[in-house]
Amino acid sequence: MPAGSSAMIDESILHALREIVGPEHVLTDPEDLLLYAYDASIHSGRPDVVVFPESTEQVSRIMALAHAHRIPVIPRGGGTNLSGGSVASQGGIVLTLSRMTKVREIDIPNQRAVVEAGLYNLTLQEILAPYGYLYAPDPASQKVSTLGGNVAENAGGPHCLKYGVTTNHVLGLEVVLYDGRVIQLGGKAFDTPGYDLVGLLVGSEGTLGVVTAVTVRLLHVP
Repeated sequence: MPAGSSAMIDESILHALREIVGPEHVLTDPEDLLLYAYDASIHSGRPDVVVFPESTEQVSRIMALAHAHRIPVIPRGGGTNLSGGSVASQGGIVLTLSRMTKVREIDIPNQRAVVEAGLYNLTLQEILAPYGYLYAPDPASQKVSTLGGNVAENAGGPHCLKYGVTTNHVLGLEVVLYDGRVIQLGGKAFDTPGYDLVGLLVGSEGTLGVVTAVTVRLLHVP
């Protein structure tokens, strides 16, 4: 996400953020910001503001605003990663995707689902269980880790010994770029012609864009 100075976040920027997501979804109190100053790593860094979008359109507007003012943006899921990837080391905006939890599509005949980035890994497993299917990556933090965070970290889990990690089960991504543009990568099939841009994004820890939705491959429960 764009590097810059957190000093650029003045009242006009905060007003614009409140206009986008609603004032109740913008945190600026020091006590609230402290809760988002760390993840499961040893690193910490307090953001200047925490914002909770509920749609790709809102994420796009936030990114465009931040880009125009050169404000760093740090995407955040459940904050369970061990890499420091969701720590605001330069201040700026922490973009928390916890409100983006919709299941857009479950396509059992074609063994795929489209889910938003804030959905918990375990919640998806529970939704799929009645169909007799599962999503293979199962990190130890699956109760509180999000699908978007799993993509950012290329998460694994016990199932990865047999089925592979996240990158082996992501068919497509909806991504908001640094300037607010929304792009679709991959598709509904595992083998998509052209460069493997999905593979490039998986594991990039939010440095190349904000993942807002994921098309995942489903497997039969053994």
